[in-house]
This record gives sequence, C-alpha cells and structure tokens, in this order.
Amino acid sequence: MIFEPDERLKRKMSKNGSVLQYMYSVAGAGKGLITMGIMLIFIAVLLAAALFNTMGNKAVMLAAVIAVPSISLIVLGTFMQKKREAGWVSGYMSRSSLKERDLHQADEEFRQPGTLLFSLDKGKDDNSLKRMGFITANYVKFPGPKPCIFRLEDIVTCLYTKKMLCADGGYDRALLAYGLDGEYAYLYTSPPEKASLEIVKAIGERNPRIITDHHFAYEGKEYDAVQDVNGVIALHKRVYGKA
Repeated sequence: MIFEPDERLKRKMSKNGSVLQYMYSVAGAGKGLITMGIMLIFIAVLLAAALFNTMGNKAVMLAAVIAVPSISLIVLGTFMQKKREAGWVSGYMSRSSLKERDLHQADEEFRQPGTLLFSLDKGKDDNSLKRMGFITANYVKFPGPKPCIFRLEDIVTCLYTKKMLCADGGYDRALLAYGLDGEYAYLYTSPPEKASLEIVKAIGERNPRIITDHHFAYEGKEYDAVQDVNGVIALHKRVYGKA
C-alpha cells in the first residue's frame, strides 16, 4: 500500500515534532513489559470473578497478589519506553551514516507536499502507521519496526526478487536495498509481491539512478544485483562518479 498522507495525518504522526520519533516508538522492551503487566491484571480480575462465589474475599486477595507486581511491570515498562523514545536520534544514527541534522531534515521534508507513505500491509491503525515507511524529496525510511532511513542518493539498489538465495540453498522472495557501503540497508523476506513492487517503483521514480532489477545488463555485461553486490556498487560508482 502506498499513498500521500493528508495534512491531518502528517500532524498526527509528527505531533511531538518528529515523525521519526513517532515511528521509533513502535518497538522496545518496555512495550513488552507494559503488555505483560496489563495481561496479568486482566487475568487477576477474571480469576477473582471466577472464584469469588467459592472463596469470597480470599479470591480478591489472590487477585491482588497477582495485580500488585503487575503494576510494577507497567511502571517499569513505561520508564523503559520513555527512555527508548528519548534516544531515537542515536537509534537511527546507529543503523545508518546519517547525522542528526539529516534526521531533522527528513522530519522537515516529511511535512512538505509530495511525501509518500508506504507499507507491506493495509493497516492504518496507530501501530500500523508506526511501522510504515516514507519517501521525501531526499530521504527514504523503509517499513518495519527497525529504524532504517537513508538518503535516496546513497542507495544503489532497491528491488523485489523471487530468487533470494537462502542459507539452505533454496530460494525465497525478498524486498531488499543496499547502499554504497555494500551493507544491506533493508532486507525483508517473504513480503507481499504487489506491495513490494509498488514500493520499488515509487523509490525508483524518486531516484532513477537506483537499480530496481535483480538481473540487468550494462555495456554487454550481465549483472546480478543480489549476488554480485560489490560488482554492482563498483559499476554504480563508475557510472555516476561516486567516490
């Protein structure tokens, strides 16, 4: 799914001043503790209701024994999640070559006309929005919980393939991208084909220099953009003059 967000949605996703921080909050150990605490309290309430007729106040006390530590889990999880969200800048920088000024620039560009949001599913709830990717004039953030954002000009290849060689010698479908450093900027296995092709097309249209085919030929030589990463990067640098 790929679409241009309206101003209302842009404001929602940038309500704290940063869409990247909003998306970074989708994951974290703190969320797991919060969810666990809420589930335990829910179980405690159900247990008390089920046993009250036979155990009376003892059922309430049993539920309290379960609920009190559960509240501690929620408090601890909330603290951990807030700490994680406060470190969103370093979180993105650790997975890319971008500087803090780039991240703020990407946030600014997100609010401008022409931004596209995209995802591998059709959900538009809050959690789904946080897992989306987006394209601005100069940056692309890939979908998923990992903080993968890159300059469009630094991406060599973005493609969908049905022939990703697996460790067991078999093949799998994959949506992948890598940059000038030779590292996979993004790798998502077994993605939906239609959504993947839409994403590849949108990114390719924003930067026609990006290679969007698994197999291609240039000057009579055949290239494999998945298996021959170094060869493709060398070609890209030679053609476009990147050092």
